[in-house]
Amino acid sequence: MPDGFPEICGSLDEPCRWTMWNVEGQELYLYSLMLLAVLLLVGRLWMRLNVWLKGQDELPFDHLPVRIGRVLKYALGQYRILRDRTGGIIHGGIFFGFTALFIGTALATIDQDITAHFFDQKILVGWFYRFYEATLDAFTLFFIVGLAYAGYRRRVLRPEKLTYSSGWNFVLFQLWLLVLTGLILEALRLAALDDFIGDTWGRWSFAGWSLAQGLLVFNDNPGTWRLWHEGMWWFHSIQVAVFIVSLADSPLKHIIYSPLNIFFSPIRPRGKLKPLDLEDESIEQFGVGHLTDFTVLQLMDGDACTECGRCQAACPAYMAGTPLNPKKVAMDIRRAMNHYSDNLGVGLHPAQKESFEIDGAAMPVINLAHDGITLLTPEAMWACTTCFACVQECPVLIQHVESIVDVRRHLVLMEGAPPDLLGTAFTNAERSGNPWNDRSSRLDWTKPLEFDVPVMAEKKKVDVLYWIGCAGSFDPNSQKTSRAVAKILNAAGVEWAILGDEEQCHCEWARRGGNEFLYQESSLPIIETLNGYEFDVIITHCPHCFNTMKNEFPDFGGNYTVVHHSQYIAKLIAEGKIKPDYSNGRSDEMGAAIRHITYHDSCYLGRYNDVYESPRDLLKTIPGVQMVEMARSKDRGLCCGGGGAQVWMETHQHDPVNQIRLTEAVNALNGDVPYDVADAVRKVPETPVKVDKPGTVATACPFCTIMLDSAQQSMQIEDIQIRDVAEIVAEGIK
Repeated sequence: MPDGFPEICGSLDEPCRWTMWNVEGQELYLYSLMLLAVLLLVGRLWMRLNVWLKGQDELPFDHLPVRIGRVLKYALGQYRILRDRTGGIIHGGIFFGFTALFIGTALATIDQDITAHFFDQKILVGWFYRFYEATLDAFTLFFIVGLAYAGYRRRVLRPEKLTYSSGWNFVLFQLWLLVLTGLILEALRLAALDDFIGDTWGRWSFAGWSLAQGLLVFNDNPGTWRLWHEGMWWFHSIQVAVFIVSLADSPLKHIIYSPLNIFFSPIRPRGKLKPLDLEDESIEQFGVGHLTDFTVLQLMDGDACTECGRCQAACPAYMAGTPLNPKKVAMDIRRAMNHYSDNLGVGLHPAQKESFEIDGAAMPVINLAHDGITLLTPEAMWACTTCFACVQECPVLIQHVESIVDVRRHLVLMEGAPPDLLGTAFTNAERSGNPWNDRSSRLDWTKPLEFDVPVMAEKKKVDVLYWIGCAGSFDPNSQKTSRAVAKILNAAGVEWAILGDEEQCHCEWARRGGNEFLYQESSLPIIETLNGYEFDVIITHCPHCFNTMKNEFPDFGGNYTVVHHSQYIAKLIAEGKIKPDYSNGRSDEMGAAIRHITYHDSCYLGRYNDVYESPRDLLKTIPGVQMVEMARSKDRGLCCGGGGAQVWMETHQHDPVNQIRLTEAVNALNGDVPYDVADAVRKVPETPVKVDKPGTVATACPFCTIMLDSAQQSMQIEDIQIRDVAEIVAEGIK
C-alpha cells in the first residue's frame, strides 16, 4: 500500500477517492483559509446588497415556482446564452465545465467530511467513482477549450459588442490558472501513484492520467512528484481562495448577481409599465433622476450585467448610430453606484436620502461625469425605440427599457424637458385628442365604404368593438387598413361597432415618452366610456393600442378581452366565416407581388405579446403564396424605428433603422438571407438597393407601415408594396 492510503477505501482493487492523500493533517489550515475567503466574500456581498436596498420598493418573493423555474431555465440551462452560436458555445463550455468541477468538488467534500467522517461510508467508490473521474476530466477539457476560444475571440476576433478591460483579462487568467492547476494537481497525484493504480482504475481520469504519463517520461521517481503534488495542492487551494474573494469585485461577480437578478426579475406582462401614483400629493419625485430613485431591481440590474453585448448587437438605435447603447445603460447604473459608494452608508434606507445629498442634490445620475465617462445622457435616453430587443436578448433578464422610461419620466415630469417635437405632440394630444392635431371627425375614414359603419352610441351592445386608433383615423395609409378591417367584419357577418368621435387617443406613445400624466389623463376617460357599453371583445389593428388596452388598462379599471386584428381575422378564416378568393379578378389590382411576401414583425405585437403566427397564417391562405422570412424575424425581428414615441421625435441617425429594416426585407424577397442572424444587415448600403423580383412587405402595425413607407421613399425603391395584412386579406373578399 502507498503511504497515506485511506483505510476506509479497503484495497487498491476498489476504485476510491483519496481526497486528502499526501496532505493529511492539513485540513484545519485549508478550511480556515476557505472560511476566511467566504467570510470576505459574504461581507462584500452584504455591503452591495445594502446598496441595492437603498433603491425604491422591496425585493419580491411572490410566484416562487415561476422564479425558481426561471433560474433553472436561464441561469443553469443557459437558454438565452446558447441562442448566440459563437458566444453560446464558448460560454457553454466554460459554464458547464465550471459547474461540473464545482459539483465535483462539492461531492468530494461531502464524501470526505460528512459520509466518511460521520457514517464511515464513501460515496466516491466503485463504478460511481470511475464515472465521476471520467466526467470531471471531460468537463475539464470543455472548460479549457471554451477558455481557449474565449481568449482567441478577445485577442484576435475582437467583436465590437464585448467589453475589453483589465478586469476581463484578469478573469480569463484566473480561470485558466484554476483549471490548469487543478488538472496538473490530478496529474501529479497520478504520477506519484502510478505504480499502484496507473494501469488499473487510474486511467479513468484520462486527461490527468495522460498528462501524468508525460511527466513520468521526464522523471519516474514517485517521491519527486509527491513533493510537487503537495506544493501544487497548496498553490491551487490559495488560488481557489483568491477566486472566491474576487467574486464580488471582478467581472465574474455575475456568477452570483445574475442568478439573483433572474430570480427577482419582475413577473408581469412584458408590455406593462408600472404606473405612477399621480394622486399621492406626498410624492415629490417621479421617474429616475437620482441614484435612489431607481428600484432595488434596477440597481441589481447594473451589477448583474455580464457585459456580453447581446443587447447592444440587437439594439436598433445603436445600429442607427445614436448615442444609445443598452449595455452602457446597465453599466452606467453600476458606475453610478460605484461613484456614490462613499455616500452610501450600509443600512441606510431610501427615505433617509436627504442625509447624503451632494451640493443640494441627492446623488444625481443624469449626465453624471464618472471616470471620464458621462452617464445616462438625455440624448441616449431619447433615442430608445422601446422595442424590447435588448431585454429579449439579455441572458440575465435585465429590464433596460423600464430604466430608460423612468429616466424619461424624470426629464418630462420633473424637469419639463422633452425633445421639442415630442413636446409639440404632447400639446397636440392635449388640445385635439390626437398627436396629429387633426380636428376632423374620426368617422371621415368611413366615407369611401359602400356600407354604413355602426357606432356604439347607437348600438349600445355588440359582439366586437373595433378600436380604430389615431393612425387608423387620420393617417391616409392607415385608413386603408381601417377600411379593410371594416370590410372583413362586415363580410363575416360580425355584430360590431366603433366609438367614432367618442374615441380619443390614449397616449400610450406619450407614456413611453415619459409623460405619465398625459397618459393617465387621456386613458381614464376612455376607460369610463368603454365601461358604459357592452361588448365581448375589442379588436385593434395598432399593436400599441392592443398592448396598452390589454396589459395596462387593467391597472386603471379597464378589464377587457383585447385581440389584434390579425388574430381575429385568422379566427374568422379558420371558422370559414370569410373565404378570401384571389381568383375573382381583384388580384389584378395587387399585381403578381401579392404572392411573393415577407412579413415584418411589429415589436409591440411580437416581442411584447408573443403574437407571431396569426399574421403569417393570414398570408398563408393566399393560393400559391411564397413566404420568405427576413434574417431577423419573430422574437429577433428588427424594429421599424417608430416605437417609444420615435414617430414624434427627430433623432439623428447615421444609418436610419427603417432603411436598415427595409434593406433586410428586400434582401429576403431577393432570396439573400444569411445563415446566421449575426450576419444580418446592420448599416444602410451605400449603393442603391435593387429589387430582383417584385414582392410585398406585409405589416400588422400602422407605425411600421409609416416607417417602412418613409424608408421606401427615401431609398427610392420600386417594385415592392408595403401593406397591412388586413388589406391583403380584404383584396380577396367580394
